[in-house]
Amino acid sequence: MAVNARMRWRLAVPLIGLSLLMTVPVIYGTWVFWSDFGNTYRSLSIIICLALVAQLALAVSIGVRPTRDVPWLRIGLMAVTFLVACGVAAVRRSV
Repeated sequence: MAVNARMRWRLAVPLIGLSLLMTVPVIYGTWVFWSDFGNTYRSLSIIICLALVAQLALAVSIGVRPTRDVPWLRIGLMAVTFLVACGVAAVRRSV
């Protein structure tokens, strides 16, 4: 199945929206509450931010980079980065 530019963007736009729904509050919360927590919490917050920014970059790359087939690898990597961010958030909560 050949994927044209329109189909790529139809896949990418909802993924970009979902990524932004997660990335923006995490970055804002990290910035606002930076002075309220210790170094371990801050480090884990930065890891979460980086994972979600990587997820956003993968979502944008789905629309930008041409491909012949559906970019399942990038969609799968988005799921992995989401799970990493959730796992780190669970560890951060216990700190």
